[in-house]
Amino acid sequence: MIGLYWQVNILIVLIELALALLLLGNYLGMKDTRLGKRLFGIALVFVAQSVLAIAFYIHWAEMGYGKAVAGPLLLLSLSGLLGVGLLYSISRM
Repeated sequence: MIGLYWQVNILIVLIELALALLLLGNYLGMKDTRLGKRLFGIALVFVAQSVLAIAFYIHWAEMGYGKAVAGPLLLLSLSGLLGVGLLYSISRM
């Protein structure tokens, strides 16, 4: 059974993944320009990071790590969500 802290972490990272995919879509049209390639690459890194975070969180939850591990990671997940959200809002301007 996955604890509440892990569930919240996974939910936050799923939201971050959705924003990263939207960010990827925003930069898809610019992929042929020099700046667009860089921004597209950064968006791909955010997508990969989100997928890996979900995999690790599920693995750690199944290993029995509790809120002593999930609590600090919650702050890290929130800061990642804030960063990707800010980048997404800038990309829409």
